[in-house]
Amino acid sequence: MIKKKVLVLGLTLLSPMLAIGQEDKKEQHDLSEVVVVATRIPEVKQNSASSISIITSKELQEISRFLPDMHSIIGYLVPGTAPASNLVNERTNTLRGRSVLVLIDGIPQSTPLRLSSRDLRSIDPAAVERVEIIKGATAIYGNGANGGIINIVTKKNAAHKSFGGETSLAVSDHALRNNTPNTHGYRVNQQLYGDLGKFTYLVNASLAQTGSSVDADGQYLSPRQGLGDTRAYNALVKLGYSFSDKTNLELMYNLYKSRQNSLLIASGGKYLESPRIGVRGEQPKEAIPEGVAYNHNAYLKLTSRDIFKYTDFEASLQARSLKVVYDYRTVDPQKNSRWEGKSGQATIVSDQVGLRSQFLSRIPLSEKIASQFLYGVDFTIDRTSQPLVDGRYWVPEMTAYNPAVFLQSKISFANHLNFKGGLRYDYITVKVPTYNVLVRKPTDAPVRVTGKDLQYNNLSFNVGLSYNRYKAFQPFIAYSEGFAIYDLGRGAVRDAKTADALNNIETEPVRTHNYEAGFYSDFKNFIGENTELELQGAAFYTYAALGSDLISRNGFWVVDRSPQKVYGFELSANATLSKKLQLGTAFTWFEGQKEENGSWDHYMSGLSIPPAKLTASLTYRPTKNTFLRLHLINTGSRDRFEMKAGKNGVRTYDEGEGRVEPVTLVNLNAGLNLGKMTYGIGVENLFNNNYYTVQSQLIARDAEYVRGNGRIVTLSGTYRF
Repeated sequence: MIKKKVLVLGLTLLSPMLAIGQEDKKEQHDLSEVVVVATRIPEVKQNSASSISIITSKELQEISRFLPDMHSIIGYLVPGTAPASNLVNERTNTLRGRSVLVLIDGIPQSTPLRLSSRDLRSIDPAAVERVEIIKGATAIYGNGANGGIINIVTKKNAAHKSFGGETSLAVSDHALRNNTPNTHGYRVNQQLYGDLGKFTYLVNASLAQTGSSVDADGQYLSPRQGLGDTRAYNALVKLGYSFSDKTNLELMYNLYKSRQNSLLIASGGKYLESPRIGVRGEQPKEAIPEGVAYNHNAYLKLTSRDIFKYTDFEASLQARSLKVVYDYRTVDPQKNSRWEGKSGQATIVSDQVGLRSQFLSRIPLSEKIASQFLYGVDFTIDRTSQPLVDGRYWVPEMTAYNPAVFLQSKISFANHLNFKGGLRYDYITVKVPTYNVLVRKPTDAPVRVTGKDLQYNNLSFNVGLSYNRYKAFQPFIAYSEGFAIYDLGRGAVRDAKTADALNNIETEPVRTHNYEAGFYSDFKNFIGENTELELQGAAFYTYAALGSDLISRNGFWVVDRSPQKVYGFELSANATLSKKLQLGTAFTWFEGQKEENGSWDHYMSGLSIPPAKLTASLTYRPTKNTFLRLHLINTGSRDRFEMKAGKNGVRTYDEGEGRVEPVTLVNLNAGLNLGKMTYGIGVENLFNNNYYTVQSQLIARDAEYVRGNGRIVTLSGTYRF
C-alpha cells in the first residue's frame, strides 16, 4: 500500500530525467540542422563524409524514463553498439566491434593504460544536452577511437533569460510487487540557469536511488556488479563570461559518484541451467561498497572568433580524476586465486590533465569554393594504477605523456561536393616503474620487474568525400585510421613472469584501417503533406594487423594480438506519416574474424562482436500535448564457438564465447504536458519477459549468468519556471 501511495504521489511531483518539453512543432528537432562538434570542425552530419548518429535532448528526456543511465541508452539507440546488460561493467561496450573513445565535452573518459570499463557510467542523462556518435576508426582525438567516438555534450543555458530552471522527481518500482520488498527507487533533479549581462550560468544536480533488481518471476538478481541498490550523484556547473561578442571564457565542472549498498549477496548460478541470484546476506567486513567512488571532469575554455583574418581560435585546459571500486573477491580453494591466495578488492585510480589548442581558418578560394583548415597541438598526461583496497598494488602507477600535432581540411565545391582530409601524429611515452608482481599463489616465486619507458609513435590519415546536392540521396565514401594502446596493465604488466618482461612483450598499439561507404536521404511530403522519410545506411570494413580481442586463459583475461577484420552494415529509417503518427527502425549486423596459423576461419569473441540488433518505435500523438510511444529491441543469435572439455570432463564454452539466443523486449513511454508541468510514465519490459541478458549469455560464466529486469514502472513529473 505504501508503494502505491508513493507512486501516485510521484504523478504530482517532478522527474529526474528532464522529461519532455513542449510537444508541439516548435520543439521538434531537425537532425539535419544539428551541428556536430565531435569532428572538431563544426558541421552538419550530412557533410561529414562519415556515419554519425545523434541523440537529441528531446530523445534523452523521453527514453530516460525507462532507461535511466547513459550506457543503457547508448546500447539501445545507437546502431553498431552492443545492448547494455544489468551490470555496471562495460567490457562489451564496443562500436562496430572496436574500442570506442568516450568523451564528455571533449574530455576522454577512457583509461587506456588499464581499462576501467566504466566510461559511459560517468554522467547522469539529466546533465546531457545531446550525444554525438561518430562511427569508424578515427585519430582526431588521439588514442582509443578504433571503432569511433561517443561525445557527450553537457547542458547549456539556451533559454537566454535572467533566471529559469526546472525541478523534477520520479519514482519507480518492479510492477508493485508486494511480495518482493525493497524494489522501489526514485530520482530527483534540480536545474537553475540564467543570463546576467556578460555572465551566464547553469547548475544541475541529480540524485538517483535504485531498488533491488528483480526478474520477471520476482526473484532478486545477483548484486555483483549489478545496478540494483545503488545511489548515484551528479553535479554539473557551467559558467561563461563574454569579453566581447567574439571572445568567450567558459568553465565546466562535472562530478559523478555511485555507490552500491545492498542487503543481498550473490548465490548459485549454473551456466545454461540456472541463474545467479541475490539472497539475504552480508559482505565480508573488509569489503567496501563497489561503484564509482568519484569521477571529476573540468575544463577552462577560451574561444575567440576572428582572432585574425578568417581564423578562429580555441584553447582549453582540461582535467579528469577517477576512482572505481570493484567487487570483493573471496578466495575459492577450488579455483585459481588472484592475489597471493588471499581475498581482496581491486580499484582503478586514474588522473589525467591535458591541453588542447587549435586554429580554424576559413579561407574562400573562390565564389564557389570554400575551404576550412583545422590545425593545432594536443598534450595529455595520464597516470593510472590498479591498487587493492588493502594497499597492495596489482598494477603499479604508469604515466603516459602524449604530445600530438594535427591538421584537418575541408573543401566544399558549390556547397554540394565536400572533400575532407587530414593527418595526426602522436608521440607517446609510457613510463612503467620497477615493481613487484602480485603473484597468484603464496608458493609462486616472487618477480621484480625492471621498469622501462615504452615508446609509441603513430601517424594517422583520413580522407572522405560526400555529395549532398540532392536531399533524396547524399552519398559518401571514406577511409580513416585509428590507433589505441591496448590494455597494457591487464596483460603485459600485472601478469609479467620475468624481470625483463617489459623488453619481451608485444607493446605495439592496435592500428585500425577503416573503409566505409554510406548515404543519407531525406524525402519531404513523400506520401502527402506534413510527411517525411529519413534514411541512413552504411557498409564498412576494418582491418588491424595486431588485434586486442580479450580471450580467457585459465580463468583470466588476456589480450589476443592476432590480426583482425570486422565487416558489416547499418540501416535506419524514420518516417513521419502524419502529425499524429511516427515510425522508426534501425538494424545493425557485423562480424569479426581473426587470423590464426594462416587461416581466417576463426571468429572474434562476443566481448567485441555482439549479435545483430533491430530496434523499432511507434509514436502516437492524439493531441499536441500528449504522446504514446512503444519501443522494441530484438537482439539476434550468435553461435560461433565449440564447447570444450573442462574440469571433470564437463564440456563448456570458454569465457566470452558463449552461445547467444535472441532476446526481444518491448518498452512503453508516454507523456502529458500541461503548461509548466509535464507528467510521464515509462515501463521497461512491458510484457514482463523472463530472459538472460546478451552479456550473461556470451560471457559463459556461472558467476555472471544473470537474468534481465522484469517489468519496471516509472512515474515522473517536471515543473519548469
